[in-house]
Amino acid sequence: MTTLVPLQPFGVRVEFPSGTRFESISPEQLRGWLDEHRVVQLRGLAHEPPHQLAALSRRLGPLQPWPFGAVHELKQVERTENYLYTEHAVPLHWDGAFADAVPHWLVFECIKAPPEGAGGETTFVDTRKVLERATPEQRERWTRARFRYTTEKKAHYGGSFTSPVIAKHPTLGFDVIRFAEPVVDLNPVSVEAEPGTDSKTLAELSNVLAAADVTLAVPWQPGDFVIADNHALLHGRRAFTDGAPRHLYRVNVLDEDRRWWATLRAMWRVRRPEFFRAELPILLIPALLSVPRFSELASAPFLEGALLFFLLFNVGDMINCWFDRDVDLHRKTHLAEAIARVGRTGLLVQIVLSALIAAGLAVHLAFSLHRDWLAPAGLIGALLGASYTAPPLRLKSRGVLQLPAYVGLLFVGPMIMISGLFVDVPSVQLIIASLCFGVMQTGVLLVNTAEDLDEDEREKIRTVAVVFQALGTVKLARVLVLLGALGLAASVAVTTPMSAWSLLVPLIAVAVWNVRWLNALITKMTPRDEAGRRQAIRDQGKHVPTRIETGAWVALACVAFCLAAR
Repeated sequence: MTTLVPLQPFGVRVEFPSGTRFESISPEQLRGWLDEHRVVQLRGLAHEPPHQLAALSRRLGPLQPWPFGAVHELKQVERTENYLYTEHAVPLHWDGAFADAVPHWLVFECIKAPPEGAGGETTFVDTRKVLERATPEQRERWTRARFRYTTEKKAHYGGSFTSPVIAKHPTLGFDVIRFAEPVVDLNPVSVEAEPGTDSKTLAELSNVLAAADVTLAVPWQPGDFVIADNHALLHGRRAFTDGAPRHLYRVNVLDEDRRWWATLRAMWRVRRPEFFRAELPILLIPALLSVPRFSELASAPFLEGALLFFLLFNVGDMINCWFDRDVDLHRKTHLAEAIARVGRTGLLVQIVLSALIAAGLAVHLAFSLHRDWLAPAGLIGALLGASYTAPPLRLKSRGVLQLPAYVGLLFVGPMIMISGLFVDVPSVQLIIASLCFGVMQTGVLLVNTAEDLDEDEREKIRTVAVVFQALGTVKLARVLVLLGALGLAASVAVTTPMSAWSLLVPLIAVAVWNVRWLNALITKMTPRDEAGRRQAIRDQGKHVPTRIETGAWVALACVAFCLAAR
């Protein structure tokens, strides 16, 4: 039996038989409660792990992607730079103010709660009630008011923006208040009145928003779920006792984006443009090692081959998105949401068209350059790239064999293909350099592979990280980075005058830089249990793109300088 208990001064608690599953509540019922009560507390539901909470929240609408994924863990963290992860109070604000979209609903799940009397309540202010109580003079003053908010990006948000105090609820149409109190704490937020704003408005708003009859303070119990209307409410947090257990999951749910260009952005996003910078050296290194004259890098065949190169990577990345769309919802939310926006049919059309264009380019290059092997090489490369994620081969799930798949499909194969734009047969130096460059970069990429250990084990995807587990994978990464860099340097040095070998020092330096990073990670991981080791890897995952790109571009620069020195 379900019981509805009114909260004061607004909101409702819905009590369910113990162990009820969240998924048994229809999205329509949740939206109805929320539109009526603004805050809905759900008690008696079974615990949902983060990935499942993300999937269940998705029934309400698109999830807001953050660098860490869809699920924001709110808990006390040692040596943090942001007040959200302390025991301090959090002033009133609305979520998404510093992001590119403001969520409609905030979905919370309480994992651990402070004991009674220790504080930590989440506070909600019903801004519609505040406006109903306001005098005509106050409404007029607030209508003219605008504030500029500024904070340094030390967590997942930051920047500067200006907002009016009174705005419209995007879906329900009534007036709401958009206001955030200044933060004088770690990662402070400044609030400055724009011209035309009455000087007393800031203090006046802070005062009226603190009134007891518009404020709901929600004390947490483990297992509680709370869903709140972020458009209608402001929210904050009361301070709690230092060290008291308080651990919440939070998922932000957006309204559907109805802007026409949102679909175009999603179509571009599934092609993984964030990889392009790191892929460009994979294109240019074999070109430099094979081209007889640098002027040929501006030739039509090379430009055509470059387009083929990126299309093949696009096809592999889009197929990977297709098969991992459900797994990605939790940690790679932007990809899962891009696929939802494009639609499965739309994504399939993109994959097929890109593959057909790539096949046409490969055939044309094979005939125009009289190198027949380029056509089947492009076709086989596309099929193997697709087979990295797709059945029946699903190379990413072949344990240790994932390593040669990484090196071969991402590096050696494409680099040999590019060399074929200039020479009939790739040189031994090119093959060895490609192999070593791939090994070096794969070492860093393994940190990303290990980031997904929880998801891969849950989905029974047997990656190399699943075989070696967290610590073993990072130790293997360290070996690959060092051996790959030394091998690449040696392969280039063979044809470089000894007097110019110093040009290879930056390549060794960046390898040492990455090895020291991995050493520090291993030191941090060693005393922890497996769960702690995986968390340590996730904490470092944000650094992988920078380290991959740095290694790629330094390698390219060293190859170019050594060739110029010959």
